[in-house]
Amino acid sequence: MRSALLGVVVVLSLGKTLGADDVTQAELKKLEGTWQLVSALKDGQKTPPETVKKIRVVIKGSKHSVYFGTDAVAREIPFTIDPTKDPKITTDTLPDGQVIRGIYKLEGDKLTSCVAEVGKERPTKFAAPPGSGHTLRIFKRVNP
Repeated sequence: MRSALLGVVVVLSLGKTLGADDVTQAELKKLEGTWQLVSALKDGQKTPPETVKKIRVVIKGSKHSVYFGTDAVAREIPFTIDPTKDPKITTDTLPDGQVIRGIYKLEGDKLTSCVAEVGKERPTKFAAPPGSGHTLRIFKRVNP
C-alpha cells in the first residue's frame, strides 16, 4: 500500500512538472516574433522618441536579439521565463554570465517589460521611478 501511494505521488509530481513546462513552452510561442519599442522609461527618465523608434527585439524560442536600426547590438541572448508567477518573470543570461532579472506581461500584441540593472534584484511592479535602476519598456508586435 505504501509503495502504491509513493508511486501515485511521483506520477502526480511529474505531471505537475510537465504541465508547468507545457505552460512555459506555450508562453514562449506567444512571445516569438518581432517587437518594436514604443516607449521606455529608465530611472524616471523617458527615452527620446528618435531612439525608441530605432529599437526592436526579435524573439525566437528562448533567445532574443536586440537591434538598433539595422545593427544587432545583442545577438541570441538566452532567457528563461516563468509565466506561472505573478507578475510573470524573465531572466536573461548575458554572454559573460551576468543576469538581468525582470517581469513582463503580454496583452495581445503589446508586451510590457520591467527589468533591473545587471545583477540587481528583480522589480516587483511595472514602474521605473528615479533611483530605482529599473527600465520599463512597452513593445508592440510588428511584421519583420
